[in-house]
Amino acid sequence: MRLISCFTVAACIALAPAAPSAQKPAREAAAAIHERVAAAVGAIRLVDTHEHLSAEAVRLKGEMSLFSLLHYVSSDMWADGLDRAASEAALGRSSLPLEKQWEMIAPYWTNVRTTAYGRALLRAVRDLYGVNDISESTYLDISKRIREANRPGWQRQILEKAGIDVSITDIGITGAALDPSHLRAVLRLDYFLVVPQGVMVAEREQGVTIATLADFEAALDRAVAAAREKKFVGIKSGVAYERSLEFGEVDRAEAERLFQELKQQKGKPGRADWTRGKALQDYMFGRLAEACAKYDLPLQVHTGFFYDTWRNLAQANPTLLAPFVIRHRNTRFVLMHGGYPYGTELLAMAKNLPNVTLDMCWTYIVSPSFAARFLNEAIETAPADKVLGFGGDYQVAEGSYAHAMLCREVVSKVLAGKVADGYWSEAEALAYARGLLRENAIRVFKLNQ
Repeated sequence: MRLISCFTVAACIALAPAAPSAQKPAREAAAAIHERVAAAVGAIRLVDTHEHLSAEAVRLKGEMSLFSLLHYVSSDMWADGLDRAASEAALGRSSLPLEKQWEMIAPYWTNVRTTAYGRALLRAVRDLYGVNDISESTYLDISKRIREANRPGWQRQILEKAGIDVSITDIGITGAALDPSHLRAVLRLDYFLVVPQGVMVAEREQGVTIATLADFEAALDRAVAAAREKKFVGIKSGVAYERSLEFGEVDRAEAERLFQELKQQKGKPGRADWTRGKALQDYMFGRLAEACAKYDLPLQVHTGFFYDTWRNLAQANPTLLAPFVIRHRNTRFVLMHGGYPYGTELLAMAKNLPNVTLDMCWTYIVSPSFAARFLNEAIETAPADKVLGFGGDYQVAEGSYAHAMLCREVVSKVLAGKVADGYWSEAEALAYARGLLRENAIRVFKLNQ
């Protein structure tokens, strides 16, 4: 019994937590590592891979208020029951008194202020306009401060405060006119997947007559060539909002038959019917990928979660795209938004497919904890040059600012944690951070050209 007792005592000693005096140096060392890493990450000038920012002149035309800054907060409110059509017709519109706008959102703001979208708005208002909370007693003051600050140079000043060198923005053909010193653009050409609407748009934009599938393919090739000539840095596809990311391999004869059948529809360009002609859509998406390879432009593809409500999330699972990516090995794919909530699946694709780059744009404000887990796994699974670490994905610079600050915090915490855990050295962590937040995007989008 005495022998057993000795072993029992020894086991208890071994399993007992370390004494506070032993834990303290470890905590202090981890804190010091985090402080150094955070300072270094905070000094990196960001290349922002995805925004919806317009030229400042567009912003200056409107009368800004708190309700102009809602953006993603609105979508959380829709999920909470706010009528989308009514809110889009009212919020941020100078024709409706601010009191009425507050009355519309107040019941929902209580419930969404706790989401990451809500926290980002609170942070922007606090840091940029000096008001610590959004409430019935502050919304008028916040709106007044926003209105008074909205002068020439303010948007650029906000982005500078965020430490953003250049933002790649998705606003359509008007992106060609942006100031390239701090805004670059990608172009959407998804209309080439649908007939007859896509034919009508291409004919109008290019001044040509499109009678055959070959004519339509030639128009697509010209559109991608023109995008490169106009200094767009990539092609963006948001087709996951309309249909599944599963693209089959389609015989050209079948595509030609469908083209002729669908082209017979009459009417003016309007909302396309994406439920018809899937095989033709599949075929034309293949031609888009080939044109991107031909003109050496990356193809950004939306994967995962949606901005709005009542969507079938399963259609945006990035793994649906894998067979298509494999067939188009010369195309450089940038798969966006961390694939949320399919992050692990997306990481597996990047680990397996040489032509896939991952983009964490939007992820930090969808869920900071998801972004941290994703980044932790990305470090362990994907080559370091295949991950793009920040894209604000906002229509207003205030959102981009708040998102950038949150990104830096999450990145610093993850990288420092892996140093403290002995996964890598501090120098390796900082080298990774520079690639993640700046250098990888410069290479992928060829911004140094």
